[in-house]
Amino acid sequence: MVMHPSVLRVFVTTALLLLLHSPPLLTDAFCARISRQRLLPTSKSSQLTQIQLYVDNSEREEQPHSVWYNRYKEYLSDTLDDYDFVLNDKELIESDPALNLLSSEVGVKDFTKQIDLSKESIPFSVLSERTFDTIEDIFQHLQRIPYENGSAEITPEEELTRKTVVVLGSGWGAHALMKVANCNKLRIIVVSPSNHFVFTPMLASAATGTVEYRSMTEAVRSANGMIEEYIEGKAVGVDVNKRTVTVRLNSLLDEYREVEPPELELQYDHLVVAVGCKVDDKGVPGASKSLRLKSCDDARKLRTAIGECFEYASRPDVSGAEHDEERTRRGTFLIVGGGPTGVELAGELYDLAEDITRPHKGSYPRLRNNVKVVLCHSGPSLVPQFEQPLREEALKSLKKKGVEVILNTRVTELKDGYAKLSTKKIDDATGEETGRFESELPIGLSVWCAGTAPVSFVSQLLDQLPESARNADGRIKVDKWLRPPMKDPSLLGSVLVLGDAAACVDGDDFLPQTAQVAGQQGAYVARMLSRGYDLEITPPALPCTPLSPCDIFYDPLLTEWLKLRGLDVASKFSFLNLGLLAYLGGGEALSQVQVGEFPLFAYSGSVAFVLWRSVYLVKQVATKNRILVTFDWFKSNVFGRDMTRF
Repeated sequence: MVMHPSVLRVFVTTALLLLLHSPPLLTDAFCARISRQRLLPTSKSSQLTQIQLYVDNSEREEQPHSVWYNRYKEYLSDTLDDYDFVLNDKELIESDPALNLLSSEVGVKDFTKQIDLSKESIPFSVLSERTFDTIEDIFQHLQRIPYENGSAEITPEEELTRKTVVVLGSGWGAHALMKVANCNKLRIIVVSPSNHFVFTPMLASAATGTVEYRSMTEAVRSANGMIEEYIEGKAVGVDVNKRTVTVRLNSLLDEYREVEPPELELQYDHLVVAVGCKVDDKGVPGASKSLRLKSCDDARKLRTAIGECFEYASRPDVSGAEHDEERTRRGTFLIVGGGPTGVELAGELYDLAEDITRPHKGSYPRLRNNVKVVLCHSGPSLVPQFEQPLREEALKSLKKKGVEVILNTRVTELKDGYAKLSTKKIDDATGEETGRFESELPIGLSVWCAGTAPVSFVSQLLDQLPESARNADGRIKVDKWLRPPMKDPSLLGSVLVLGDAAACVDGDDFLPQTAQVAGQQGAYVARMLSRGYDLEITPPALPCTPLSPCDIFYDPLLTEWLKLRGLDVASKFSFLNLGLLAYLGGGEALSQVQVGEFPLFAYSGSVAFVLWRSVYLVKQVATKNRILVTFDWFKSNVFGRDMTRF
C-alpha cells in the first residue's frame, strides 16, 4: 500500500509539528536554544541545514509582531528562502504564537521539502500486521495472569499438546521469544550461561558508572513466570537427527567444591538457536588481552579497569611536571572500532573524565590534563550504519570534545603500554590508497569493539547441516521463516536460528547483526510456534487447512482468527527498521528515525540526546528498570559518578 506523495507530505508535516509542539521539553529546546541544534536532511547529501532565528532587540525598540508574522507568511509562500537568524530573545518568541510556531515549523517545512516522497513508502501492511500481533500478545499476557498467580493450572489435556522448545541464549532474540511465547502451548526450556537479559546499548553507561548493572537487566526466570525451566549452562553438542542437545552446566561454588560440572541431554521438538556472537580479535597479537563490551561481566571488568587506570596515573611515583608524559600514557584509553559501541564508549569516557577531574569536586582533579580518549577506526567514517550527515556530525562532535579520532587505521598489535597502528595513505586528488604508515601509540588501557565472529556452537551445528547452510562469514543461512536447510526434509523447522547467529537475506543483502533485528525475530518465532504452524512444509501452514493435515495441536478458535487475518499460511519475516541512536557525550547524541525505508527525521545535538534518553528509557523491559535507570541518571548528574572499586 503506497500513499500519494502530496498526501504523505501533509501527513509527515502534521505529525512532526505535533511532535514539536506537544512535549514541553522539546518545545522549549526548539524555541529557546534552537541555534544549538542541527536538523539534518535524510538524503545522502552532506549538506547541513541549521535552523536559526534572530530577533534584534538590542536597542529595546518596539517591534510589532505583525511584521514577523508577515515574514512567516512569505516563507510559507516560498517567496522568502533565507532564514539565517539567531534567536536571542526568548520572551518575545514565547509571547507571539506566530513566532513560536515559526521556530519549529521552519525546520519541519525545510525537512519535508528534502524528502522525495515519490520514491519512499511507509510499509503499512507490516505496520498493520504488527499492530494486530501486539493485540494478540496483550491477550496472551492477560491469559497468563491466572496461571502466574496460582489460581489456574495447565490441565493434563493441555499438557499433551504442548511442544518442547529449547531456547539457547538469553539475549535480545531469546528474551523477546520468552516474553511473547504462549506457554500454555509451548514447554519453554531456556539454556544460557547468563541467568539474565541485559539492555546492551547501555553497557557503555554501566562501564563508566552512569547507570548500575542491575538497573538494566532482567532475570530469565522473571521474563515469563510460565517458563518450564531455566538451566544455567552452555550447549556443547547437538544431534539434529535425534532432536537432542547436550548441555554442560556452569561450574558453581568453585572455591568450595572440586566436582566437575555434569553434562545433560535435552530432548526437543524445536531448537531455537539464539547464541549471539563473540568479538573477533583473531589475527591481531595481544588483542585477546584487550577488554570487551558484550556483556554485564565485560562492563564490570571494564569499570574496574578504568578505575585502576585513574589510580595508576595518580600514584606518587609519577607526580610532578617531569612525569606529565607518563601520567598521560597511563590515562590514555584506546577504543578499537568506530561503530555505535565504540562511539558511545568514547562519549561516556569523555563524560566520566569531565566528571571526576572537576577541581575540588572530582575524585582525580590533578588528572585534568592527563586523560586522553583515542578512537581508532579502520573505515573512512565513524558509525557507518548512519547516513553521511550524521557520520560527519559524530566526527565533529567527538573532536570538539577532545577525543582523538584516527580513521583509516588498523590496530596491528597490542602490547603492555602501547599499540601498533597501520594507517592508510590517501591521495588527496584521487582518493586512492597509496600505501600505509606505521606508528606506535602509548596507552594505558584498550577496549576492543571491532568485528564479530560466530561462537563455537554454531560451527558444531553447521557440521550437521548441508553445506548450503554455511555462510561465508561462518553464520547459518536461514530462509524467510528463519529455518536452516536440513539434510533430512522431515526435520525442516525443527531447528530455528535467529539473531547474530543467523544470516537472513533481506533484498540483496543480509540483515544487520543488531539488537533490533534479533528482538523482532524472537517475537516472530514465538508467535509462529504459539500458533502451531506446520514448519515442515513451505510455506508453513496451520493444521486442518488444505496445506496441512489436522493434528493434536489444532486450535479452532485461533485458526479462525488467523484465517480472518489472512494468516492461515505463515507470513515471511519482515524486518521493520525503526532507526538508529548513538550517544556522543556531553549531552549530545545522534538520532536517525525511520519506519522501514521511509525516513522521518535525523537529529544531532541535545534534542537528539533527549530522544536518545527517552527511547532507551521506554525500551527498558520492565517498570522496575525504568525507575532504576531514571534514578541512576539523576544520581550521577547530582552527585557524580562513584569511583569506588571492590
